[in-house]
Amino acid sequence: EGLSCKHGPWESGTPIAMPELPSGDPAAGYTALLTEDYVSCGIPWDLFGFAENVLGVEEPLPGRTGKNAEVGHAWNVVSRSDGSELVVSNCLQCHAGYFNGELIVGLGKASADFTTSLSDFAEPLPDLPETSEANASFNKFKARAAALGPYSTMMTIGANPAVMFALVLLSHRDPVTLAWSDEPLYELSTDLVLPADPPPWWRVGKKASNFANGMSRGDHRGTMVLASSLCTDSVEEAAPIVDYFADIQAYIASIEAPSYPFAIDEALAADGAEIFECNCAGCHGTYADDPEAESFPNLLIPIDVIGTDPSFARQAAEGGFYHHLRQWFNDSYYGMFSEVVTDDPTPGYTAPPLDGIWATAPYFHNGSVPSIALVLDSTARPITWRRLDYDSTNFDEAALGWPWEPATAWSDAPESERKFIYDTTLFGYGNGGHTFGDHLDDTERRALLEYLKTL
Repeated sequence: EGLSCKHGPWESGTPIAMPELPSGDPAAGYTALLTEDYVSCGIPWDLFGFAENVLGVEEPLPGRTGKNAEVGHAWNVVSRSDGSELVVSNCLQCHAGYFNGELIVGLGKASADFTTSLSDFAEPLPDLPETSEANASFNKFKARAAALGPYSTMMTIGANPAVMFALVLLSHRDPVTLAWSDEPLYELSTDLVLPADPPPWWRVGKKASNFANGMSRGDHRGTMVLASSLCTDSVEEAAPIVDYFADIQAYIASIEAPSYPFAIDEALAADGAEIFECNCAGCHGTYADDPEAESFPNLLIPIDVIGTDPSFARQAAEGGFYHHLRQWFNDSYYGMFSEVVTDDPTPGYTAPPLDGIWATAPYFHNGSVPSIALVLDSTARPITWRRLDYDSTNFDEAALGWPWEPATAWSDAPESERKFIYDTTLFGYGNGGHTFGDHLDDTERRALLEYLKTL
């Protein structure tokens, strides 16, 4: 009759071992994150002002200096060997989001709009005369955006194409030399485009794997550098990036979750702590003021147990359309540092730590559920929904998530409205599964939600 303190989905889970990571300097990692050119192609400085009119002007990040202080937080200004200057993407394109009006480094960007194909941006632009290294880098940037575009366009704002970026980039590369091929070496599909929800970086210090399906094992620098390898076309280019990513990895692992900024009913939260211990801690760990008193099991839960949208896990596993990911990666230069495991012992998803969970709406690995209240009650989840707005100060403190309203089916909506609609009937966007809170009553759910505010 529902879960008990003795039984639960954790009994079906397989622990993933915590890896031994290379030592790194977090301060140096923060500097590298915001100054280095690990993407290595982008937009010439002289043209960046015009590009912002198309891409959107972002808030600068306090504390940056020089021209980096003049660009948005998701861009780095770098110098080429000929003295020309280039503006390149950094990791904050996806990993700096807003909560309660504050830009938080490490929070997934839930309002990012990837619903327009990158091809639509790239293809109309003429190539620049290659009179400088920055101009040549722009031409490469444009061509790579065109290659990514058809296979990475999301259906709704907030859905993230990170998984598809990695799949497309490796599909165009020789695994040993990393040389780029204009024609893909592996088949790609516009019908099997997988959405993702970028997890917060403050979980990284506890997690054994950085992907929802638990596929990144060992030292994660290989998968991290691959994800940003838009124009990294040789081992000679990749090697120094892998080296300083030891520092970036150390910085990311040093980030701690923010504190809940609103009032908490301490008595109700105490009741919720008992419910959490019995129903949730087996998968999601235990929490305390003293980090040494906490625990986290790092469990991979089989698909048929967790029940959430299976597309990512199944397509990456043996027999799936994207199973070549595993062999390509493990045979590649990046496989010297990291390992990809997609179905050992079974395809599934990892149960994440819940530090700062209240800030990370929407929920599940594909961002299909707008609030934690709905995570705890699968019967109340909408088939189609839309956020009321993208104002990060408009937060539902009772449900712990973004205010939303029912929406028409994506295919029935006017084209101009579709990007605002989350339709759970679309491939990869399902919101079923994780029914482990359905047996709780409303009082228990309220107490559990209050406790989660304390994490």
